[in-house]
Amino acid sequence: MAYGSVHIPAGCTVKIGDTVPGLEDLGVLKGDASIGITYDLLKVLGSKAEKLIDFIKNMKATASFEMYQLYLPNIKKLLDGVVDVNPIAGTPVVGHTEAKGANETEAGKFYQFEFQQGNGTVPANIVITQDPAGTPLVLVADDDYIVTESFPDSGIWGLVFNDGGAQYDPTKAQEWEYDYTPNEAYTLTMGDKSAEFVTKIVEFSKTIDGKLFYARLWSVTNEEGLTLSFPDSANDEPLSLPVTLVGGLDTAKASGEQLIEIYDEIGLVFP
Repeated sequence: MAYGSVHIPAGCTVKIGDTVPGLEDLGVLKGDASIGITYDLLKVLGSKAEKLIDFIKNMKATASFEMYQLYLPNIKKLLDGVVDVNPIAGTPVVGHTEAKGANETEAGKFYQFEFQQGNGTVPANIVITQDPAGTPLVLVADDDYIVTESFPDSGIWGLVFNDGGAQYDPTKAQEWEYDYTPNEAYTLTMGDKSAEFVTKIVEFSKTIDGKLFYARLWSVTNEEGLTLSFPDSANDEPLSLPVTLVGGLDTAKASGEQLIEIYDEIGLVFP
């Protein structure tokens, strides 16, 4: 058998979330990222030391990486259930406009707003005007388009245009206008006599020449706590956060599929 290259160049994307569609990028990483699988190997021997059976138990995975971008909502995902993160609203922006050129949209696709509400709610006072430089026509919500999230509870809102909309014409330019309030800051708090982690899915992925490799751990928690490293003023290194996630078995999945899934288009096997 001849094998394709299985070398994966440095760098990968790490995402975390409650569902696969809801996985979110944790941002730029420092140095290496790794996944390790461990288990206890047990051997059962007969009275004459003959092997009767080998089996494993206590299978788990460990994912390690270090984050440069210390975005508090992402840290909450790493410690969900034991920390609270709350936004502090900034100054409201009224009448923000976005321009869409002719043929830049099509029916059935999701197009997110350039800016979002800091609290994750839908932007306010949305007005979609078609052919603003010619004969302006205001499109009708729930007929020409719907306002929706990229996926449930994401806080990322946008538009999907309806193919059957009475007035929507993809060959016309558009102007989107809406109000939103960005966040000025976030606060993270923790500390309780009793708290329970919410397990997460974590994914390590890499795309090379359009080919995808990923490894997903199905049920991870952060068992190493929270360590913020503050470099000395003479050190050029930025603030970073080392992370160690421990993955157990997701018993909602079929036997043999409960710990990890690896998908590979890069190290293909050729006949």
